[in-house]
Amino acid sequence: MTRMKFTPLSILFITIATGILNIGCADFGNNSPENAGTISGNLTGLDVGASVILRSFKNGSLVKVAEGKTTENGDFSITPEVPLERGFHQLIINKGWPVVLITDSTEAPNIQATIPLDNKYLTEALIEGSKESSLLAKYYASVMPLQDSLLKSQAALRTLSNEQKTEANKAMKMLIAEIDKTSLSFIKQNEGHPATLAALEQLNIETHATAFKSVLKSLSTSFSDSDYYTMFKKKYDASTTARTIPNQPPPKKTNRKNGQYAAGDEALDIVMADPDGNVRKLSDLRGKVVLLDFWASWCGPCRRENPAVVKAYEKYNSQGFEVFSVSLDSNADKWKNAIEKDGLVWPYHVCDLKGWGNAASRAYGISSIPHALLVGRDGVIIETHLRGRALETELEKLFK
Repeated sequence: MTRMKFTPLSILFITIATGILNIGCADFGNNSPENAGTISGNLTGLDVGASVILRSFKNGSLVKVAEGKTTENGDFSITPEVPLERGFHQLIINKGWPVVLITDSTEAPNIQATIPLDNKYLTEALIEGSKESSLLAKYYASVMPLQDSLLKSQAALRTLSNEQKTEANKAMKMLIAEIDKTSLSFIKQNEGHPATLAALEQLNIETHATAFKSVLKSLSTSFSDSDYYTMFKKKYDASTTARTIPNQPPPKKTNRKNGQYAAGDEALDIVMADPDGNVRKLSDLRGKVVLLDFWASWCGPCRRENPAVVKAYEKYNSQGFEVFSVSLDSNADKWKNAIEKDGLVWPYHVCDLKGWGNAASRAYGISSIPHALLVGRDGVIIETHLRGRALETELEKLFK
């Protein structure tokens, strides 16, 4: 059962925030209620003074932002000192029962619930005043009973005989299939809603890459500033990089020294992050003549070669020439400082900070730097091992 490997994000929605809220109704009316920015509700079944902690999802983790207490009749009210930004937030009720919200300071979510005795997630609760929170609760109401059954089945495996384990594994596969079906259906029916990000949590990114791409695209304008979206985007981009560039270089096609690709070969795509964390793709430059330049800040010959590359860029960029620089650095600050100091003004700088373990250099079979390949407008390599005057001569031919 390799399918259910829970990441820290899964912990947010499964072992911490499995809040199932079966919605009775929801108030989607006034977008600016009088008590905007306040989260309130009534929780029956708790002692007076039970804690209700509000946490926000930031930079991959949950950060406590405010706390309230229940009154004698179970009411609570929380108004954060710093207004909530639109995104995923979580209430932890009495250190055990979580509720996940998608809200901000313009809304006033209200939760009405009875604390159950037999489990650690809420049932038959009502959320009003936050449309996306209500929609999110609807998804959890359908998927979390399945997830709960799956977790219990996995926990029970160790006590079963081999024959029983075979049957249990079959049952778990059926549960996984049902979870996938439920999540994909929710995504399809609610395109453009931030709540669909929660459905991605249950899906294997390799198997359901299309669903990940669809959800991220539908929210790229309306929700891309949220930390939760950003983390899924990085996860998807990382999986794309892994599919594009293998962890191990493919078998060498020849015994060429330094680099297994030569003139006439199609350039392997590179998908990697730039200094600002944006994903850059070599394939995005199709239609231009591109110098694919492998270098590093610590490489003396590379730094001495940079002025020639800068000169070529300044001369031919307006005619359709671009530079795609792949750094073999492991220190981000040194990489960024070298870019600035050497005046490498083109936007296509990428690095995975793995030094000689850089995925792109391994895939290209690079054993020494500097190493440059000139790629034509059709993505086919024109020439390799270009330095100094050799680069200038080749560009003169192309742009004559």
